[in-house]
Amino acid sequence: MTEVDSGQKRDAPANSPEKPNNRRGKKKNKWRRQKEYLDDKNRPKKKQRVETGVRGNWEPIVKSNEQFENYYKALQLFPEEEWDSFMSHMRVDLPATFRVVNSRGDSVPLNNIMKEQYFSKLKGVLIEGEPCPIPENIPWYKGGLAWQIDMSRPMLRHSEELFSLHQFLVSEVERGSIARQEAVSMIPPLVLDVKPHHTVLDMCAAPGSKTLQLLEALHAEGPHPSGLVIANDGDNKRCYMLVTQTKRFNSLAFMITNEDATRFPNVKVFNNAGKLVSLKYDRILCDVPCTGDGTLRKNYAIWKKWCQAQAIGIHKLQRRILLRAMDMLAEGGRIVYSTCSLNPIENEATVLSALRDRPQFRLVPSEGFLPELKRRPGLTTWKVMHNSGTWYEKFEDVEDPKHKKSVAPTMFPTDAEKHNLERCMRVYPHDQNTGGFFICVIERKETKSQSTESSNQEGVENVAGDLKEEGSKSDAAFSDNLHKNTNVLVDKMTWKDYHGFREDPYIFQDPDAECFKTLKEWYQISEDFPFKNIFARSKNPESQKQRNLSIACSRLRDIIQQNENKIKIINCGLRLFSFNKEVFSKCPYRLLQEGAHFTAKYMGAKIFEVSLEDMIKVLGPDTGVPKHTLQPDLFEKVKDLPTGIVVFYLPASGIIPTIYTCVYSTENGVKAYITEDEKNHFRLILGQEPLMTKRELKKLEAMENHRKKKIETAARIALENAQKENENGKDEADDGKTDEIEPDNENEIVEKDPSAVEMNSES
Repeated sequence: MTEVDSGQKRDAPANSPEKPNNRRGKKKNKWRRQKEYLDDKNRPKKKQRVETGVRGNWEPIVKSNEQFENYYKALQLFPEEEWDSFMSHMRVDLPATFRVVNSRGDSVPLNNIMKEQYFSKLKGVLIEGEPCPIPENIPWYKGGLAWQIDMSRPMLRHSEELFSLHQFLVSEVERGSIARQEAVSMIPPLVLDVKPHHTVLDMCAAPGSKTLQLLEALHAEGPHPSGLVIANDGDNKRCYMLVTQTKRFNSLAFMITNEDATRFPNVKVFNNAGKLVSLKYDRILCDVPCTGDGTLRKNYAIWKKWCQAQAIGIHKLQRRILLRAMDMLAEGGRIVYSTCSLNPIENEATVLSALRDRPQFRLVPSEGFLPELKRRPGLTTWKVMHNSGTWYEKFEDVEDPKHKKSVAPTMFPTDAEKHNLERCMRVYPHDQNTGGFFICVIERKETKSQSTESSNQEGVENVAGDLKEEGSKSDAAFSDNLHKNTNVLVDKMTWKDYHGFREDPYIFQDPDAECFKTLKEWYQISEDFPFKNIFARSKNPESQKQRNLSIACSRLRDIIQQNENKIKIINCGLRLFSFNKEVFSKCPYRLLQEGAHFTAKYMGAKIFEVSLEDMIKVLGPDTGVPKHTLQPDLFEKVKDLPTGIVVFYLPASGIIPTIYTCVYSTENGVKAYITEDEKNHFRLILGQEPLMTKRELKKLEAMENHRKKKIETAARIALENAQKENENGKDEADDGKTDEIEPDNENEIVEKDPSAVEMNSES
């Protein structure tokens, strides 16, 4: 053998590509490819906008799908003469809808302010030459607190004539007093009929608009209900969206979890005998994932990508979620199953198959729910179309082995007449100018069964057994295939998307902890304050995550302590105090505005009743209020206060509830320590004009810049057109002169210059 020098490279075998012998070489090649991609010569050019004063130059969306139309025509959801009306509504933008949150105590005065100060000013306003539509009450929503305006949300957002109304809505949404929500999306929580003592589970909660309605119903009789709401979602990122949506409600009886709804674990609690048992829920909302073809009026992308295969694939996931909900429901409890789809494969078929497997459940008649809501009864017959376009009346007709892999017996209306599917509710867009929706109410009618006894075991460990037994005799052959191919959407999610990050623990504090001593001394908090329910998110007292002290109700505390290692808890409870030693030297923990209404009832010091005049002063601009300008009795109480947070409250009067405001007291003055949106809300309730916020100033500046750019663009286009017209005029004039100077024949030359002929002859 010949030796190879240490600095010499060994030759590669013939006809074999040379490969790097270490990972560093691969990284280098990858970096080079990225560098070449980012090179100016290879960099993809950005799509240029056509500056015509409109918002971009994107191609218009074609609101048509031949497969969608043929499919639903064949199903005959409604009489044929209604089809044109149905499709015309589907192609029109969905109206903007919103509602006033009903359990904060100030819903009635806020609703009156909205009608008198904002809606009344829209009369006579023209938008693009057309009269501005006036918001109207949604007739079937209780209390007249839900509104619909016949224009799309983008138009409401960008119209200069509606600037004040839009900013009012944005401010109140940020504060949590108004919720923007599609009209049909409000129906499921209403028919679920939640009471303050109920234990409620929302299995697929994100983004949280329905969850907020559940919290409203739970707190309908006061801020401290005996029940609770658990909101769950399988997508970790959407769980944090749910936190943002619901934290404005400030509830002690609310928890967010991140679990797969098809395998939601049993929550362990102590019963009256002191034994650990599985928690049973009085109310469960199953607003399951769906194809969403009922939302075509706002989700335009569905027009292009809709196909029947989506419903075939997601049916199994929906069925598993509903079956799991049935196993966790308490005796006499109620489930609401809903989708924003029109497809019977996702709706009636899912419900029917679950009712066949769980005979102790029944559908509740829907006639008594929301009498003014226009709805259609559920379907009792339908056909199933395979992805290839083949229609089947019953599962026995499916002979192709490939078709049997996707078409399941649970998708057909077998024994539909025994289960009263007409009690379901279907909402169509052309009935009341809404989106499409499906809702049904399922009630448990028996106390014990083999399925519910098995569900009392550990939730995750028992799922496999439940899935093997979930089919009836007619679909037993399909059971194994369902077990293998279920959970369509979750399987496509990455591990990080589903599991997310490891959550910090919930550390409930000792009532005699050092951090409570300064709070008791500063605020003179009474002994009956539930200190044992206060928790932090870190064991280390010096950690940044222990700077916030939150509180949960007693039932939630017990659930967290017994199940924290079994359930992934994202958020719960209500924030009360925040640590800030640098500013508040006397008491390092300051009281937060979101928890002021709860803590104020236990405070014996640093809380002051104020007059209407003083409250309006404090809610003024951020410059602060000198103490000597306050009412004499209040001045005597606050003149010697050290630096720190105190509470001012205005007692309830008429329909206006008690207003609690955190105030930052200094040596010479006081200042409201709340957000701009909170301040403007209180000002409106007290009959004052709202202040201009930083968000509104930025919006006005952006609108002004857009208006100037639009004018400049129009002027430049007009100038360019004028220049083109001038150039075209010059070209026409030059063409005329050329005709005179360069004639086509010699005779014309003789007529103009006879000497030209003589010169030619001499030459």
